Amino acid sequence: MHRIALALGVLVAVTGCGVVSNVTDRLTGSGRQAFDGQVFRASVEFDRAAPADFVVRVQQAGRSLEGAREAGRYEATKHCIAYFGNSAAEWAVGPDSPESALVLDADTLVLTGRCAA
Repeated sequence: MHRIALALGVLVAVTGCGVVSNVTDRLTGSGRQAFDGQVFRASVEFDRAAPADFVVRVQQAGRSLEGAREAGRYEATKHCIAYFGNSAAEWAVGPDSPESALVLDADTLVLTGRCAA
């Protein structure tokens, strides 16, 4: 009987550690994906009636333009997978565009594209 109680106690303790770790990661941002050594805040804007067309905004792009480009690609990939089941995106202004074609709004990189169906 003591063994069962001990096993349950260990199971609860291990599960609790995972929950605490997940909460800590969300609060500190340590669970976020880093690009070029930097963690970026990125968001995807789209019309729910037509989710194929999207705009990705990556904040604080000045910390690493290369990292911001990849953070934008990552967000677009997640969006296209969620709505269309594949990662293919056709870019108007994207992470592979020449630097002169990139759109910067203050320190926010703005990428535009469409999920390939």
